[in-house]
Amino acid sequence: MAWNVDNIYGFIKWLSRKNQSGGISAGDFFYAWNSEQYSYHEDLLGRWQNRSNGKSGANTGLILNETIMTKLAPFTIPASLTIVDGLVTKPDNFIYTLALRKGNYKIYQTDHSRIWAVLEDVISPPSITNNNLNYTEYEDYYSLLPSNGSGNISLDYIASCNDISWAYILDDDDKQIYDAANSIKPLWNQNTIVEITKRALKSLGVSFKDADFQNYGQSNIKEGD
Repeated sequence: MAWNVDNIYGFIKWLSRKNQSGGISAGDFFYAWNSEQYSYHEDLLGRWQNRSNGKSGANTGLILNETIMTKLAPFTIPASLTIVDGLVTKPDNFIYTLALRKGNYKIYQTDHSRIWAVLEDVISPPSITNNNLNYTEYEDYYSLLPSNGSGNISLDYIASCNDISWAYILDDDDKQIYDAANSIKPLWNQNTIVEITKRALKSLGVSFKDADFQNYGQSNIKEGD
């Protein structure tokens, strides 16, 4: 069972040895943890997976790296999207396309510079009848070829992170008490939660002007411990 937000907040305070009254506030925690989870999410998607075996290794890409795909499993989402005038709007939390299908047939990606070639193809042109479908990706939508299709398509995609939040209520002494009902927990699995929490100390070190925090967080980013 992955930790809830109170467990993570407590771990942050334990690592930094700062208590509730004079240390890291819920706001500090919000900014530090969420900024690091977005950075980590971006690293998994676009930087660390370039090569599988050192500088001379072959490029692998996100989809070929099973370790990264496992870590991103909580953000791997299936969706059914409606075609409107040959266009399909992406989900609001969309980050990265994994696959597009219509029924049981793959929709093939077409680069912007190759749209003309697909349209002029006399051997295998875009065809709904032949299940030969293509898409070109834009910022918040897909453009399909042929453009006269209708119905729904299936999309597998990587979703963005959710901002976690430690909510609280005040007791009779005006002390902040964890409010589980209104808190927002992360989607990551347990091992990744611990990893991001340690990294968050780097951001807290900058905020508190504490070199020990910052160095610990930076060491964890470089060495993973």
